[in-house]
Amino acid sequence: MIKDKAYWNFKKKQAKERIKEYKKVIFSSNTFFRISLTILFTAIFLVLFFACGGTLYFYDTIVVDEFRGQDFQIHAIDVEQGDSTLIKLPNNQTMLIDAGERDMGEHVTAYVKNFLDGEGLEKLDYLVLTHPDSDHIGGAIDVLENIEVDTVFRPKVYTQEEAENMSGQISVSTTSTYAELISLIDEKQCNEVFSDNSISFYAGGCLIEFLSPAEDYYSESNEFSAVIMLTYQTKKFLFMGDADQTIEQSLIDRYGDYLKADVLKVGHHGSNTSSSQQFLEVVDADYALLYSDSNKDLPSSDVLNRLHSMGSEILRTSNLGDYALSILNDEIAYATASTPTIDIALLISIYTLLVIITWGIREKHEYRVKKRRVPDKTLQE
Repeated sequence: MIKDKAYWNFKKKQAKERIKEYKKVIFSSNTFFRISLTILFTAIFLVLFFACGGTLYFYDTIVVDEFRGQDFQIHAIDVEQGDSTLIKLPNNQTMLIDAGERDMGEHVTAYVKNFLDGEGLEKLDYLVLTHPDSDHIGGAIDVLENIEVDTVFRPKVYTQEEAENMSGQISVSTTSTYAELISLIDEKQCNEVFSDNSISFYAGGCLIEFLSPAEDYYSESNEFSAVIMLTYQTKKFLFMGDADQTIEQSLIDRYGDYLKADVLKVGHHGSNTSSSQQFLEVVDADYALLYSDSNKDLPSSDVLNRLHSMGSEILRTSNLGDYALSILNDEIAYATASTPTIDIALLISIYTLLVIITWGIREKHEYRVKKRRVPDKTLQE
């Protein structure tokens, strides 16, 4: 059946009447008041939510973003009793020095991925495995499985499988973690480089120098630690891995005052086996970076006293959590991760309560008004 013009005119008129009724409801004094108040509460909620860092509740791992976009950044990732340092170099390349224990791999990976996303980057250009200890290289397995890595600097320590094809005096690690990691590096076809003190290169004006190891063989795994000096603008940053006092002395003998640095990543988590008084005096750092777990025995009180006596400001992951450094106006600056400054659960509860009260009280008021206006049929009769 074909609907005629009269039918469609009727439907149009009916639609207009409905719109008028909706407008009456929406713009009636009571309903309009409720909607306006709800919009006001919503606006206040959103302003507080964003202004007080509410979006941080959506992230499991919060990146220190105080220096986002800066050419040069150093991020100390809190891996408890372990080491992990993420560096943004001034040519938009990145370097990760160590990745903590195996159970810290997820945190390190999440931090690195979130950082790369925030900087508009896609991969790690360099991964440095300072030495074979699991609290430095364990988390690298998770990193390699989830993030593209171009070049891996590894210690001249071999797995048992590699040692079968080697001759002469070599160091061999028998740990399954190290074997799994080296196998994964091969599987991912990363460029592998053995760390030694002949390595130096520039990355966007930043000089990267490996000062140690100087030998092919050491009796202790910590002595294999890659000691790295970064020089950018007028500032120098010295990373010691777990190098002990024997290595420190060899560095003093070889480099002397060249070891002077503005920032020192303290060796071996502040253990008394590292950070001799003589070494700290030569380095004379303004800032000392310490990776440690407050539930462990490290850092040593002796090392802390030496650092204090040198006037170094100590930045500890056990106190600060994740933190970052950069160079601003030719000065070292550091910042910690942002945290929400408002209890979102409380804010949501207050918002919900206000909306309920706004609509509930008005509904109750209208019901009473309507009830008073309804004639009492019994009295009328």
